Amino acid sequence: MKKPFKFAALGLGALALFATTYFTVFAVMGVPLSETPAAEHVFGKKAGSISPIQPMVLQPAPEVDPAVESAERSSDLMGAFVFPVGVQAEALRTLKSELFDQLETVRTMRSGLDQREQTLVDRESDLSGRFDELMSLRSRLDEYHLELEARAEELNHMESTRNQQRSARLVEMSKYLVEGDALQAAALLSGMDPSDAAQVLDALEPERAGEILRSMTPEASRSVWEAGLDKTE
Repeated sequence: MKKPFKFAALGLGALALFATTYFTVFAVMGVPLSETPAAEHVFGKKAGSISPIQPMVLQPAPEVDPAVESAERSSDLMGAFVFPVGVQAEALRTLKSELFDQLETVRTMRSGLDQREQTLVDRESDLSGRFDELMSLRSRLDEYHLELEARAEELNHMESTRNQQRSARLVEMSKYLVEGDALQAAALLSGMDPSDAAQVLDALEPERAGEILRSMTPEASRSVWEAGLDKTE
């Protein structure tokens, strides 16, 4: 194929592609093919049709009232920190000073709360130490109480053993007083403890005990008699 025909074919293909794309765009926009600018330029504009391209008229910017703008910005979330127009620098300094004073007050209160919290922690630690000390003292007292009870039981056992031994000796002594002189027996029992003498007499026969008791002095006889009654009770 010769080059002129080749270039002509390429040009016609490009023109056809452009025309197809051009009319497709307007078709997608909903503009009829007869109302496209190319069709109107070729075939003329129809009566009553409106061109899709409208001239833009620039309107002057409206004047903004500073007070209204400030109020609108204050009503916004980000404009809440924008002060109204007319607030003086002195008022801002006063507000800043008050804020710093309140911040210092909050810091002082926080420091006081921290000190009170530390005091409570120290007191709790001290009470815990005292409680542990009291528990240790109670444990030692319980051990001492158990030791005293064991010692008292031991002493009671020793006393019981000693009383049994003494009772055995007194019973053995009473065997030697079954017979013999009543005056000698009375003298022997008068020199003893009244309770021991009463125990010796209890081991004897009633007739022999009465004989020895009558041979004693009235004072010694009464002491032995009363000791015997106390022992019986």
